Amino acid sequence: MKKILDHDPETKTTQIFHANEHDQTYAVETRQDVGEILKNNQAQLNETDRHTRYGDGMTKVASIPMSVYAEWLQKGYTRDQKKMKELLNSPDFQKFRTRQGRI
Repeated sequence: MKKILDHDPETKTTQIFHANEHDQTYAVETRQDVGEILKNNQAQLNETDRHTRYGDGMTKVASIPMSVYAEWLQKGYTRDQKKMKELLNSPDFQKFRTRQGRI
């Protein structure tokens, strides 16, 4: 059995409740439509190249969907700067990048 628990049109996230009647277990799945985020990331990425200087202070290098960020938060990655750099430099997450080059 599955049932939609919540849908947030602003973040485009949907939470779905899954129940397994055979062993009385359940899970809550979060889905997020990240198409618009990835489209915006690509547009921002196209505005820089590897030689674009970083500004003074903070520079945006990525935009991570909240569903992915929540997973990274749960795993403790967000408190580990080295792990975050590894993830954001990984080809697996290159579509989250808004700036070229290595972090």
